[in-house]
Amino acid sequence: MTNTQRKVRFEEMFPWEIASAMAEAPLCYLPLGTLEWHGEHSAVGLDALKAHAICVQAARRSGGLVVPPIYWSADWRKDLPDGTYLTGGIERGERYHVPGNMFWLRPETFRNLLLDVYEAMRRRGFEAIVVLSGHWSMEHNIAEIRKTGEEFLRANPTKGWLLLTDQELASDLDYPLEHAAGGETSLLLAIRPDLVALDMIFETDGSLHRFYTGETEHLLRRRETSGKYIGVNPALSDGSNDPEGATLERGQRLLETIVERAAARAEELLALTTGSEHP
Repeated sequence: MTNTQRKVRFEEMFPWEIASAMAEAPLCYLPLGTLEWHGEHSAVGLDALKAHAICVQAARRSGGLVVPPIYWSADWRKDLPDGTYLTGGIERGERYHVPGNMFWLRPETFRNLLLDVYEAMRRRGFEAIVVLSGHWSMEHNIAEIRKTGEEFLRANPTKGWLLLTDQELASDLDYPLEHAAGGETSLLLAIRPDLVALDMIFETDGSLHRFYTGETEHLLRRRETSGKYIGVNPALSDGSNDPEGATLERGQRLLETIVERAAARAEELLALTTGSEHP
């Protein structure tokens, strides 16, 4: 079914194009991500950007449509004695408010948003939903998404619903549970090279200092941190997954594998849900 020219982005299609695509494969992809610090070297929307690109390429192979990505999510939060709070994995690890972190939603808001999106898909005739999350907060974001899927399926047992992450689809290709390190950065290089600046990885106290003149805690933390990075978790200590080692070739290899496997899983879900093959 692969067609690299197939229109699959819901927001860019005419109603009759949507009707035709749904008649062929009533499958909808939902990309999820965050607006979160990914070091100095990657755009803050990395998670949703990669999820959306993967869904678009997968839909061109499997059939189906891709709705616009959601850039907000549920995650960890800690309320502080002074009335402020920290949110998400980066603030949890660095213990201060990193510029570029603004994605947090209350779990109930996130849950209701996703359930309403699923319901809109169901009402309009989609038989199967593939949710692809580029953000991997397992105890909060991923757990909350999984709960919404279980709730949706209890209410709609004849429909199909599947949660994937790009990391699980390529975990056998040296793609660990990292954050903004070699794997994710390589993926973004393959998807949007204009949104990667490898030469800025260590520049907080250098050429970028003037952008943080009002962010004294950030500058202080950069000088005091015992690690090489702020906003990066390579997951491996041997340097093999450090962000400065990211390459276009690695990103292309990851992207091709993830897209191929996502499309295959989506086709299986649709066939199981509808009881028919969609070649």
